[in-house]
Amino acid sequence: MTLSTVSEEQRIDAVHRLGVMSERHPELKRRVADARLELAAVILAMDAVDERIQAGEKIHSLQEQAAVEQAKNAHAQALADLLRGEH
Repeated sequence: MTLSTVSEEQRIDAVHRLGVMSERHPELKRRVADARLELAAVILAMDAVDERIQAGEKIHSLQEQAAVEQAKNAHAQALADLLRGEH
């Protein structure tokens, strides 16, 4: 399922579920926020390396790209745990 195949009703359900589960499980909400922050940090780090590469520096961004993938997965898992109310 892609973002374009998600219906308006499904989006509304997701907003409602996030709100309810965030109230019920503040510790899981914090985990999602921490994972989101980590994801943002690694994206910025990857962008910085990409800028250095574009400037002609001979480095590879594979480590940063892997970190972004790991952070995306961690964020997705934290969000799924929150939606499901799992600890």
